[in-house]
Amino acid sequence: MPDSQPKSQIELLDFGSETPPARLSYAERVVHDGVGVSRCTLQPNPGTEIGATQFTVAIHEGTPFQMEWRLPEKRETERRRIVSGDLHINPGDRPIFQRWTSSPRILVIAMEQIFIKQIVGEAFDGKELELRTQIGIRDPVIEGMAAAWRRELAERGAGGRLYTEGLGSALAVHVYRSYGDSLGRSPPVIGGLGALRLRRVVDYIEAHLADDISLRDLAAMAGLSTHHFGEAFKASTGTSPHRYLVERRIRRAKELLLGAEQSIAEIAISVGFASHSHFTDNFRRLTGTTPSRFRIDRT
Repeated sequence: MPDSQPKSQIELLDFGSETPPARLSYAERVVHDGVGVSRCTLQPNPGTEIGATQFTVAIHEGTPFQMEWRLPEKRETERRRIVSGDLHINPGDRPIFQRWTSSPRILVIAMEQIFIKQIVGEAFDGKELELRTQIGIRDPVIEGMAAAWRRELAERGAGGRLYTEGLGSALAVHVYRSYGDSLGRSPPVIGGLGALRLRRVVDYIEAHLADDISLRDLAAMAGLSTHHFGEAFKASTGTSPHRYLVERRIRRAKELLLGAEQSIAEIAISVGFASHSHFTDNFRRLTGTTPSRFRIDRT
């Protein structure tokens, strides 16, 4: 027999707002150009239709709890125990009935609808796709991506716009490819950037090492969509745009470290790192040593 449920209130959460919705509190939060990640604690919910204004992927991080929900296309209420790593996907502006009694902790990746529309339209040749809400599923690919989102939170968004947009694009394409209705795989990119386009992009990166470069900036330089640019750039260089940018920043930093004019903190800022510690972490990751040790060993 279908469940008989009273009509509930409707509540849309806005993860793009600086002020947290009344339903939750932020522990950490990073937002760049319509793409954001936050770690939140939810209040107990006695039974409300809840959704978000953004496309969201929410990953449970706390202790297990019992959750009830009812999807719009179904009449029955589902119940199950949600454990750490279970995730929920909602396309945005699609509230569903939910109920729980605990205070769950979640990692939420939220992307504005205009960003999703652009990325999905580019990746799937402009097809109109429908994404159904997914509750309490496991997805190894998204679990792997979550590690990068958590690292970006821990570093307070030090990766910048290019990194966050790249993560968001990859997540959106994976979700729509895996869970979108009547959808095959997105067409692959054949070959990389032509020599002139690649040179234009590389020159732009070299001239803007200290800037918070956007994926859209680089794609515009190449005359490609953001999704296709990322794949074409990697085909040409063997690495992602963000990784290439970091490597070029480290190379420039090495040149500056050979002089005595600037402090390490000044060099870090001059080549585009958010802080001394972020610079040191990336320098060690790519060279196996610290900036200070590199300077001492070569002077």
